[in-house]
Amino acid sequence: ARGELAVIDLRKGRVVRALRGSGGSIRSLAAHPALPLVASCGLDRFLRLHQLHSGALRHKVYLKSQPTGLLLNTRLNWEAQEPPKEEEEEEEEVGEGRDALWDSMETVPTPRPRPKKRKLPE
Repeated sequence: ARGELAVIDLRKGRVVRALRGSGGSIRSLAAHPALPLVASCGLDRFLRLHQLHSGALRHKVYLKSQPTGLLLNTRLNWEAQEPPKEEEEEEEEVGEGRDALWDSMETVPTPRPRPKKRKLPE
């Protein structure tokens, strides 16, 4: 109910580390079967992915609807992912291609509206 998430050593009965970032009550929790990751989601609808060794928050995503449960894929591999490309480079490439596309298009004339007919009074 307080939104606190922690890694606990059950043999020694002590808290190893706290996983920060929760804003409210945590309603769903899932541990990855192979990687040291844990996912949590609370009433605030934010899905948080924590790394267990360091306690660091890896990702935080807002969900449009309240989930009923969490499930992590065993094929999830953070090290194999390529770093995201910078958006500025992509925009420039798209912009240059867009200008060439617009320049190659023919101009279509816009039809003029017909003048309205006046009704004569009877």
